[in-house]
Amino acid sequence: MLFERIQLEPEEEVLTVVRKHWFIIVTELFASFLMLLLPFFLLAGFLLMPSELVNLDFNLSNQIPLITFCIVLWTILTIMAAFTTWTHYYLDSWIITDRRIILVDQIHFFNRSVSIFRLERLQDIEFSVKGFIPTMLNFGTVQAQTAGAFESNFKTTGLPDPRNLQAMIQKAMDERLSVLNNKSHLTD
Repeated sequence: MLFERIQLEPEEEVLTVVRKHWFIIVTELFASFLMLLLPFFLLAGFLLMPSELVNLDFNLSNQIPLITFCIVLWTILTIMAAFTTWTHYYLDSWIITDRRIILVDQIHFFNRSVSIFRLERLQDIEFSVKGFIPTMLNFGTVQAQTAGAFESNFKTTGLPDPRNLQAMIQKAMDERLSVLNNKSHLTD
């Protein structure tokens, strides 16, 4: 996995690795499951229709190879979409260390973005939980702003326990600034 390939600084400690909340993947995979069942519902609906409503003059038994091919193709495409959803969920992560926040965003199978934000450059971090289900299941959005020219904002939705995540990052940032201030006083 990517986490093992990330080079940590000497004496840097990983505090936590965070992925999106389980509810996010469950809802996305449930949608894929419903899409998987769609051709069977359509076929059953077509077969159960009264013949008077459907004025089609063809024998369904002659079309079985075509119907089978279409259902198999639909199933393969739906499973591929579900696998893409799962891969995106599994490889997206926040790695929070005592010095940095490493944000891994898997965009496509062969397209990944890794952003690294130093805690001492972090200016503002906020969380929001909007909606009934996110409030009940405790997941939401975490947004942070850094003091940098490029990509100074980062935002991720669907993170579990955003309040605790914000507090952990804030505590790590305060400790990092304290360590850096102590080192600067020692060198003066």
